[in-house]
Amino acid sequence: MTTQYPWYIYFSIEAILMLIPYHGVNFYDYLTKSKPWRREIQKRKSQGIELEEASVSLHAIIHFIIRASVWYFHIYHKTMSNMNSISLISFVLKMILFDGLGVIFHQYQHSKFGRIFNHLQHHQLRTPTLASSAYTSIGELILSSHVGWILLGFIPGSFWDHCLFLVISSTIKRLCHSNYDHPWEYTKLYRLLKLVGSHEHHVHHLHPNKNFADLFIFWDQLFGTFLDPKDVDGINNYNNIMTEKVE
Repeated sequence: MTTQYPWYIYFSIEAILMLIPYHGVNFYDYLTKSKPWRREIQKRKSQGIELEEASVSLHAIIHFIIRASVWYFHIYHKTMSNMNSISLISFVLKMILFDGLGVIFHQYQHSKFGRIFNHLQHHQLRTPTLASSAYTSIGELILSSHVGWILLGFIPGSFWDHCLFLVISSTIKRLCHSNYDHPWEYTKLYRLLKLVGSHEHHVHHLHPNKNFADLFIFWDQLFGTFLDPKDVDGINNYNNIMTEKVE
């Protein structure tokens, strides 16, 4: 495989594309001005702990250093430099394996030995929001995202299918970590693909030993850690709770 461009060209393109899940989702949130539909949970499950402001700048610096290093390695060793094609098989495989690794790493962070990554600080948030996803330690950020991105970069494919994987996986992770009810989560296609929605991830913040996956429900079903949001009070029956209170 021949290198078509210097490593920093690939890194620059990826950096621009990765603005989509981070700033695009925030822009969507601003435009829709969606009303949070889990206010009842927020009232009953008080956080009770003041979190320190997350260092977004430090997270961004770490992210840029790691991603630049990864693309330098890929170009130097000629492991990924094809700019002329895209492999949907490679994209799907990366999505599935990345989430599988994520479930394992996520469960580890909830274990006795994995607490050094300080993931439990994140779980002080009982009602996850788009903004609260920034409350993570650097170690947690690297383990939950960058390790998987680095490992999956070695799966044969092209630069474009790898970027597509990065953008789509990051977008789903951002949107599922929301306090809003997204309409597409109820579509047949979304359910058929067994994608994680804000319902499923919200369950994880109420029951930390359940629903570890960020992208696909079937990983939790496979590991026996899936808890259906329909069985959790206040998530799918919010209107019923409010009706009972009125009566």
